[in-house]
Amino acid sequence: MGNFYTNTTLRGPSQDEVVSYLNGLGRTTYVSPVEKGCVVVFDELGDTQDTDALADLTRSLSAQFHCPAWVVLNHDDDVLWYQLYQDGALKDEYNSAPDYFDSSQGAEPGGGDAKALCAAFGAEGAEDRVEAILRDEECFFALERHADLLQALGAPDFAVGGGYRYLEGGEIPPGLDQSTLVRTGV
Repeated sequence: MGNFYTNTTLRGPSQDEVVSYLNGLGRTTYVSPVEKGCVVVFDELGDTQDTDALADLTRSLSAQFHCPAWVVLNHDDDVLWYQLYQDGALKDEYNSAPDYFDSSQGAEPGGGDAKALCAAFGAEGAEDRVEAILRDEECFFALERHADLLQALGAPDFAVGGGYRYLEGGEIPPGLDQSTLVRTGV
């Protein structure tokens, strides 16, 4: 069995700002400290893999903080799905296996704008590398694709494998100190 997790990476706001906002929404999450200019939100509702709930929260965070917000979903290490928002507007969407839930076979990854993703994370110059990662048909595990994208974008690598359910169960990704996480909605 592969990984099942979701999280949202915000570039710009502080941990305290994000915690305050999420507490105001009554949302149950864990919020990371700032690393590499980013805060990562691990949302309880998002871990149900409800893409509408993930999109709503990410859009809201992006609009509130006028920042890029990148929500990632890993489904059983077979599918990496993401949406990228800027100032609350959807700028990019990607699905590594768009045919996963239907009977057709062989669909190539859909969506994914390397230029938009790199601009959101200040990784100009990495567009070719990000594009190659998005289209890599030899990448069999969503976890690896996510790790490669985070590295290319210069974003915190502890987002790989990190989801609310895992954190709640004491599974802390490498590079993240449990004592620096703040839980909201309690």
